[in-house]
Amino acid sequence: MKIGINCGHTVSGQPGCGAVGLIDESVETRNVGYALMDIFKQNGHTVIDCTNDRASSTNANLAEICRLANNQSLDLFVSIHFNAGGGKGTEVYTYGGQRHTEAVAVCDKLHALGFINRGVKGSNLYVINHTNAKAMLIEVCFVDTQSDVDLYHKLGKDRIAAAIYEAITGQAAKSSETKKEENEVTRDEYNVLAAKVEKLENPMVYNFIDKNMPEWAIPTIQKLVNKGLLKGDEKGLALTDDLLRILVINDRAGLYD
Repeated sequence: MKIGINCGHTVSGQPGCGAVGLIDESVETRNVGYALMDIFKQNGHTVIDCTNDRASSTNANLAEICRLANNQSLDLFVSIHFNAGGGKGTEVYTYGGQRHTEAVAVCDKLHALGFINRGVKGSNLYVINHTNAKAMLIEVCFVDTQSDVDLYHKLGKDRIAAAIYEAITGQAAKSSETKKEENEVTRDEYNVLAAKVEKLENPMVYNFIDKNMPEWAIPTIQKLVNKGLLKGDEKGLALTDDLLRILVINDRAGLYD
């Protein structure tokens, strides 16, 4: 999926910034929005960031958001917002109030987390009416209602973003931690791998014909030493496993007789 995600409004203090209550809308839209972008990316989707942090006016901000979205061929455009006015719960705005699957599912998923489901609604909101792709604007909860803010803090941005992702895609979100766990090896597997690496980096060297040398190699090595064909230096014979195998193969082929 190629999805455009907008963290609603400009940053705090700029023209076009969001509502301020018990929490700051401009701050929380970015917390949830960027968490949502990360989940989509981690799950293999293409994400277009349609966020505009600074603008000369509210209208300029809205126009820039739509420009960013319409520059791409998107499957879906999503704008993250927080409500104000003393109400409770989640609502989603779509063009003409269309109850498309993703919008209904977002309301249901956030309701399952504990927010009141205010439903899918139509609106003359600028970004809903001026983006080319199918669009929805999500009002996560109310910034000026204590119960909503308490629940929002309890859940956290990542859980809310995951719920929105699952609503849009119909699939469980795999976070970077989940993928890390899926790719982890067991302790036994790690020990085997570590032993192989150790063997590659520090191969066994046989300097003497003794109990450390494999039994299958001793007759050949003893023959070569007796014939004067194999001599070591002051440190010994310096034979590796690979060299032992080669010498034994040659011996069995009759090369040393």
